[in-house]
Amino acid sequence: RAAVKGRDEDVNLVRCALLIAHLGRPRIDMPVYERQIDEIATSVRRRAATSGDVHKLINAMDHELFYERGFHGNTARYTDPENSYLDHVLDLQTGIPITLSLLYMEVARRAGMRCDGIGYPGHFIVRCGEPEDPVYVDPFHQGTRLDREELLAGLRGRNLGGASPESFLAAITRRQLLQRMLNNLRTIYCESGDLERWLGAVELALCIEPWNGDLIGERGMLRYRLGEFRPALEDLEQYAGEHTGSGHPAAMKMLEELRIRFKKPEGLR
Repeated sequence: RAAVKGRDEDVNLVRCALLIAHLGRPRIDMPVYERQIDEIATSVRRRAATSGDVHKLINAMDHELFYERGFHGNTARYTDPENSYLDHVLDLQTGIPITLSLLYMEVARRAGMRCDGIGYPGHFIVRCGEPEDPVYVDPFHQGTRLDREELLAGLRGRNLGGASPESFLAAITRRQLLQRMLNNLRTIYCESGDLERWLGAVELALCIEPWNGDLIGERGMLRYRLGEFRPALEDLEQYAGEHTGSGHPAAMKMLEELRIRFKKPEGLR
């Protein structure tokens, strides 16, 4: 909660990503990993020998991250939750698009290059340089350059919910990037039945969006399934109050059972 408060540009992505990684490994020596990213950025600056030329910096990023250190996309175990833990990504030099993009962004920022996250549907990428003259890079595929028109063509024919294709090439906020990381983990934990880590991911998401009624309902259902009935009742009461007549059937059934358990008739608060 403390790490994500304040202005979005002040959110420390590395610190937040390492806090998320505690879902997988309770004890992480965070300063060690923060220093490692600083060291990579120092090598990039030294190799680029300039702080102003975007293309030289990108080439230096390519050499340092992908050639020297061997970072690459984990195609063999794409859905492994460890791909979403930054400590694991740094230890094994592999990950999924969003974690490799986060690493790329934070190395680039320390090396003196503007680099924004792009929430392209299904495959996170980065945009280097100024928005007026962007270079799109795919860290998952070891720095492959992406053509803007080809990216837009890939969006045509998709259901974009009424949004324009160009909007998906706009930079997202740092908090939105963290939300997307946590959404990935919630999906993975749901599919694997890991209720405790799923609940942990929901709790972290609520640090970013404490007003999100759907997340509160999700937490209530998880608490119910984990036997935390009193907190579950509080969450599901709040969820039902915000979703009158439109709540998830499973959540409403759990709420009814909890009201009976604690002798709280429907309608009483």
